[in-house]
Amino acid sequence: MTSTIGKKYDFTGKVALITGSSSGIGAAIALQFAQYGAQVTITGRDAETLANVGKEIEEKCGHCPLQIIGDLIDQYLPEKLINETMTKFGRLDFLVNNAGIGTTAKSLENENFMTEFDKVFAINVRAPVQLIQLAVPHLEKTKGNIINISSIASLTAFSLLYGSSKAALDMITKTSAQELGPKGIRVNSINPGPVVTSIYRSLGITTKPMNMKEEMKKRTLLNMAAEPIEIANLASFLASNDARNITGSIVVSDSGALLMRKN
Repeated sequence: MTSTIGKKYDFTGKVALITGSSSGIGAAIALQFAQYGAQVTITGRDAETLANVGKEIEEKCGHCPLQIIGDLIDQYLPEKLINETMTKFGRLDFLVNNAGIGTTAKSLENENFMTEFDKVFAINVRAPVQLIQLAVPHLEKTKGNIINISSIASLTAFSLLYGSSKAALDMITKTSAQELGPKGIRVNSINPGPVVTSIYRSLGITTKPMNMKEEMKKRTLLNMAAEPIEIANLASFLASNDARNITGSIVVSDSGALLMRKN
C-alpha cells in the first residue's frame, strides 16, 4: 500500500465534522481537511468568526463548508450537527471533537464551583460522548474515525475542572476505541501542550497576547509554543490511512512541557 507521508493527504469525497471550529485549533483542522479535499461542517458560538473561517475555506479550497452556529451547552446541538451534516453531504468520515472550555473557578472554595463544573463537563465531556454516539452508525458505514482534542492538563495536576474533564475525555477515547474497533472505527486523542489560542483566556491566564507566546515557550523543553497548524497536521495524519493501525492512543504534542522539572 502506498504511503502518503510527505505528500498531501487525499480526503476527496470524504466529510468531516469539526466542533469548535470558528477559531484556533478547530479552524486550522477544518481548513486543512478542506484543503485535502474533504467537505467540512464547521460550528461555533460566534457567527462572525465562524463566517470568517467559512470564507477562508471557500476562497482557498473552492467549496463552501456547512456552517452551524450553536453552543454545545445545548444538549440538542449534537443531534442537529449530525443530522444537518448528513442532509447536506450524505455521509460522515471524520468526527473531530475539538470544542472545549476552561474556567477561572479553580478552587473548591469558589462559590460558583459547581455551576462551572456542570458547564465545563457539559461541553468537554457530555457533548463529545453524545456526538460519538450519534455518529457511530454513519462512521461504521465509511469506516471512519474520531479524533478527540484533549490536553496535557489531563496528564498532570493542573486545573481541577478543566484537567479532570480532559482526563475523562482521554478515557472516553480509550473505551470507545475498544468498543468501536470491531466496527472499523478508530478513535484517538491529541493532547496539545502550549498552543496560543483563546482557551487560555477562559482558564484565567491574563498575559497580553504579545507576551503569551514567550511565556509559554519558557514552559517547554524545546522553547516552543505550537501554532494551531501543527495540531492540524497531526489530526490529518491520524485521520489518514497512514494511521490505519492507530486507535485508542493518547498522542501528546507538547514540545516537552510534561518533562519540565518543577523548581
